[in-house]
Amino acid sequence: MRRRRSRLTAGLGVICVIAGCSAVPGAPGTASPGTARAGTTGSATVASGDAVRYPVGVTQYPPPARGPLPALSGRTLDGRQLTVSQWRGHVVVLNVWASWCEPCTAESPALVQVARGTAASGVRFVGIDEHDQPAAATDFVRSVKSPYPHLVDDGRMLAAISRWLPQAVPGSLVVDRSGRVAARVVGPVTAARMTSLVSGVLADG
Repeated sequence: MRRRRSRLTAGLGVICVIAGCSAVPGAPGTASPGTARAGTTGSATVASGDAVRYPVGVTQYPPPARGPLPALSGRTLDGRQLTVSQWRGHVVVLNVWASWCEPCTAESPALVQVARGTAASGVRFVGIDEHDQPAAATDFVRSVKSPYPHLVDDGRMLAAISRWLPQAVPGSLVVDRSGRVAARVVGPVTAARMTSLVSGVLADG
């Protein structure tokens, strides 16, 4: 485990764990979700509080084991209001990131690529920008030409989905057409991996 201090988070402690950086150190852990299909790739784990350890990698959930995504809504980086449930009936990808997180910036081009490549299939992407400075976050989104909206979060949205993701960045969830979490990625994701996950959920019908 490596400890770093971010200059861009107003004194917030940042803990880099294997492939991610903790955005909310000391946040309480919650119970992990149900049985996963195909298990989780990788053997490293990250801690969220003192109670739960999350395997770094990909976990997929068969339909009977999928839990509903909590209500997420708020202001986006461009000042609009967004409610994720407005995309019910679509496959939705949520990506938790921050401009001060190196693994997040490294994975962003892959997410932009998949978002553009799957838009015609009705897939919707949304970023959740954690504990960031607005100017830095906006500049980064523009630099990668992100085509999708990004919600501004002070930790409450991430806490709401901590059943699947640690209080850390980066992380992603793939949500099925019924609003249930079908897959999670703890740590950065490649374009090939995200494409495979999205394709699998699209094939659910």
